[in-house]
Amino acid sequence: MPDTTATFVDPQVAFLYASQTGNAESISYNLYEDAVKRGYNASWHVLDDHQKFDFNSLRTAIFVVSTTGDGDPPDNSTKFWRALRKSTRSNPSAYSHLRYAILGLGDTNYSNFCNTAMRLDRQLTDSGATSFYAKGLADDGTGLEEVVEPWIDGLWPALAKIAHCNSGSTVAENEGSDKLDVIPSNENSEAADNADSAAAAIEKLAVSDKAAPTSISELPTHTSQPLVLDFSPLATLKAISGAPRVPASVCTISHLDNTAETTFRVQSVLPHNLECPPWYTDLTSQKSDGAATDEQDKSLAPFLATIKASKQITTTESLKRTLLVDFDISDSTADHVRNSWQAGDAFNIFAPNDIHMVSALFGRLDVSAVDGQRPILLSKKDEKIELPAHLQRFSTTPASMHDMFVWAIDVTSAPRKQLLRVLADHCSESAERDRLLYLSSRQGTKTFEELRRQSPTLVDTLHAFPSCKPPVERLIELLPPLVPRSYSICNAPQSNPSLWRIAFNVVEYELEVVDPFSSEEDGSSAQPVKISRHGVCTPWLEQISCKRNMPKTLVAKRPNISGFRLPLVPSGVDQRPVLMIGPGTGVAPFIGFLEQRAKELGTARIDPLSEQAPLTWLFFGCRNSKHDYLFKEDIEHWQKSGVLSRLSLCFSRDPQAREQFGAPKYVQDAMMLNEAEIADLLINKNALVYVCGDAKGMGKDVNSALADILCSYTVSHPECVKALLAGTSGANANTNEQQQPLTLAQALQVLMRWSTERRYLRDLWA
Repeated sequence: MPDTTATFVDPQVAFLYASQTGNAESISYNLYEDAVKRGYNASWHVLDDHQKFDFNSLRTAIFVVSTTGDGDPPDNSTKFWRALRKSTRSNPSAYSHLRYAILGLGDTNYSNFCNTAMRLDRQLTDSGATSFYAKGLADDGTGLEEVVEPWIDGLWPALAKIAHCNSGSTVAENEGSDKLDVIPSNENSEAADNADSAAAAIEKLAVSDKAAPTSISELPTHTSQPLVLDFSPLATLKAISGAPRVPASVCTISHLDNTAETTFRVQSVLPHNLECPPWYTDLTSQKSDGAATDEQDKSLAPFLATIKASKQITTTESLKRTLLVDFDISDSTADHVRNSWQAGDAFNIFAPNDIHMVSALFGRLDVSAVDGQRPILLSKKDEKIELPAHLQRFSTTPASMHDMFVWAIDVTSAPRKQLLRVLADHCSESAERDRLLYLSSRQGTKTFEELRRQSPTLVDTLHAFPSCKPPVERLIELLPPLVPRSYSICNAPQSNPSLWRIAFNVVEYELEVVDPFSSEEDGSSAQPVKISRHGVCTPWLEQISCKRNMPKTLVAKRPNISGFRLPLVPSGVDQRPVLMIGPGTGVAPFIGFLEQRAKELGTARIDPLSEQAPLTWLFFGCRNSKHDYLFKEDIEHWQKSGVLSRLSLCFSRDPQAREQFGAPKYVQDAMMLNEAEIADLLINKNALVYVCGDAKGMGKDVNSALADILCSYTVSHPECVKALLAGTSGANANTNEQQQPLTLAQALQVLMRWSTERRYLRDLWA
């Protein structure tokens, strides 16, 4: 391949992102903003806008992409991937003109770590593109900053060699701020007249309220939760390093004149039964662009769905409340999705932040109720720098500050280092400034990780640093977007195409955090600080689903990128055995699978109890057989009718039920009890495997169990190893070696290949 980097200097640089939760979007935006400040002619785009910015003509691009699910690309890149595959199939050297760099975000709790970045790198390289800078793979499981910050530091020198910089300099105006931050000495801190008390002050915990509620039910309307953090290392530090650069402010706020404000107030009044963003009409009118529009794209447009019914399907004694909620999609606004969904699909719900939390935040920022309700517009401070993507609508469509913070901006996710760095500059107390600088620095990584573990909201963070008073517009531009929450559909269109049913646990829990300064002498070590946490969507859904007026909320079908569906066979039934593994609410999509299979058998006139019916085997686990055996009646009905051929139950915290039913503790235990039969189904009968549920625990354990099952089977059946390794990357062609049992690494490679072949499909969440 010719070396194009030495012969062409690009006057344009594109920063492209694919983001599911906002992390990749934020990092990409910061890179774009920094590039403009450095003098590059830069642009910034989401990958699904590939037609708008003409991706095929780009010569220099920096990608920041995350991975969602079990190795899937984010939803806002699905159109890009289809276009990329189409281009490379028709022309193997389609991107020989492109030079690129990739930063991937992932989580090692998932087996296909950073799959989007690695897949993009592979596909671009195979189509002739040249990587001008080594890709970075950041792990959210250990802290993204460990890779992201050094990768960004090295990007600028590499980019300077291939792209034109108008300023003639590759150094940002205030780059020095991410190199060294000096901590004020004890003489300038609290209690300057006493060195010992000064040290004590700097070691003091940032705890907002030691008298935390002892249970979630005791919480008032909104209570800031404590943070328990150890800042004692600050006492020995003279300076810190590695703090993020303070980003330039990019937006300004303006108010409407009296006439426009009056018009806005009249037009912004929503019907009493709508629970959605006030700008929902803009969202529901969104259409796919250009000639590439297809039915799949059209089916993803948001629409209003009516909550038809809601009930709790766990008992009051269960540790978790699980709700079953029905959404009616029979309205004409849902015509584009009614005939385009299948069992196994999921949909997004546009949920708000807690309005009481937003009110508490405004109180903390001295924003009056009147000012919070006034309509505002956002505008760019620098014409060269675009507003963040989720704020761009507010440059032309006015909204109240209250509605922005409720529906558009995430105020609940743990703060990122860059935000902490900015907050430090708005503290009037030097000790609080130092603590925030420390949290954002390289030396404070351990304390920062503890902060993230405690999952503080923005209100909690500000409450822990009372002298911090950031401007509201600074928070608007720095906070990530509030993204919709996704839920699996647990019914099938074959039963009712106008109904979406979901099952979910109401997310509320307590963290117990040990005070690092507690001691046995004063008895403070006996009771750790309890921190209450709540989800965004599920408590809200529980609240509005109890209303009598059948509320409508904004939803949108998610693209089923992984193909987590039962195969559809025209006028028949796919004959391959199906293994379904889903403890807890992970069983939800499999209820839809069984509905679909029942209808298929009926249409094909196959008796489910006959030998013609394909095997369906469900591995289901819950804590207690009496309190949280979800869909018990449905499962027993499908089992009795023969639609469900086999059922393996597990009860993790119910030893009496385990003894009564001869059931193991976890689903992976049940799999190992049936390892010979499972191996036969996988290896000799081409079985399909579906796994749904938690990624960190169950997902990893099930993956390991499947690998162990393959290894164990090949000990007594070495003749099948050659076929298993066929097509697996790195398979050894030596016949003698292939007669040896599979190693664990080889078994994991087989599972990964089955995943790409859509024989082993996983719908996992962290």
